[in-house]
Amino acid sequence: MLRLNGDDMKQTVLILLATAMAALGGDWMQWRGPELNGTCSAKNLPASWSVESGENVAWTCDLPGTGQSTPVITGDRIFLTTSDDNQLHAVCIDRKSGRIAWKKKVGQGREMPRGGNAAHPSAVTDGKTVCFLYGQGTLVAFTLDGKQLWEKELEKEYGRLATKFGFSSSPLLHSGTLYLPLLYLAGKNDPTAKNGTTLLAIDLLTGKTLWEADRPTPATKESLDSYITPVLGKQGIILTGADLVTSHDPKNGKVQWEFDVAKGNRKTNWRIISSPVQADDLTVTAYPRGRTLVALKPGGGKRWDYEGYVPDVCTPAYGDGLLYVLDGVKRYLTCINAQNGREEWQEKIPSDKGFFASPLVADGKVYMLNLNGEVFVYAAGRKPKLLEQFMMGADNSAASIVAVDDALYIRLPNKLICARNTK
Repeated sequence: MLRLNGDDMKQTVLILLATAMAALGGDWMQWRGPELNGTCSAKNLPASWSVESGENVAWTCDLPGTGQSTPVITGDRIFLTTSDDNQLHAVCIDRKSGRIAWKKKVGQGREMPRGGNAAHPSAVTDGKTVCFLYGQGTLVAFTLDGKQLWEKELEKEYGRLATKFGFSSSPLLHSGTLYLPLLYLAGKNDPTAKNGTTLLAIDLLTGKTLWEADRPTPATKESLDSYITPVLGKQGIILTGADLVTSHDPKNGKVQWEFDVAKGNRKTNWRIISSPVQADDLTVTAYPRGRTLVALKPGGGKRWDYEGYVPDVCTPAYGDGLLYVLDGVKRYLTCINAQNGREEWQEKIPSDKGFFASPLVADGKVYMLNLNGEVFVYAAGRKPKLLEQFMMGADNSAASIVAVDDALYIRLPNKLICARNTK
């Protein structure tokens, strides 16, 4: 029998209450939504839409620049980031009209490898304050009406955020605190750079650093690079990267448990991109470079592992006991029973291009967007069925589709589209 002391019991209850409260809300306030797992309670969502014909499209908004951050939504406000010739913007869009409510210049970005920019991390909001993060380390908070509250330049404090293909982790917000991993190999030929092995906790209202916790690791070279966003586990804040899965006490960052994904088989290029997802009591994460999917119990013990078409980039979605696992490189969608790791079904997606965006599960459907801007919609559940396949036509589409109430929000690099049933 598991026995908890008073402090552990109090912390566990607080985390469970926070997770339950998040699930009750329909807003999409963080990168992976109200339940932090790519699912939501939205209903009456369209299975298809067309910008060209206007079918099931409520509005389209041209963005001031490009980016790949996923929109976050609270009330009638949508927030996302863009970069226009490396001028970074924080953007607020009116959810009803699709018009830009405000935009703020927040700093100068830089070119990222493979044609990217610094507008990759997604914003986060508690419904009163919104915080934007950028790949060159600018972290800035505003009121929902656009009044700046504070700004931090992380690279001035911690050196260059030197992940090989550009820093793109989004913050996790929990109980008024931002949790941000700085996990990377120090950049070459840069005297300001050092290896990132730190988890930061920052107060949302003031920008004050509450604590920074070192995360020792046996990893070396590129295996130090982690592009993930933390998730709230049953006991603490879950990180993956640098060969480890770790759970951290939200109060001080202390490591509660760790699981070594590379024990006995350590490599130097096992960077990780796919983020962990919480499936009830289990933490599910892909191994680096999509080798294996593993489910960990509270405390870090292994429940099951699965070898097959496992994501390198995309983060699984979880709903109604099922994991929807998108291997975006080889273009397979697999449905897995979350409690025992058994494969329910697997489908080769008829896509000519790969996927970076993570799947959305809502209203009995699984929505996926490939890098060419082509949408694939499958039926959610224990039997595979491709419902729709259609092209929106925008290269480098890597933001995940999100849903609130009866509408979908699809971010292409330079546009935001609201899709709603109009019939």
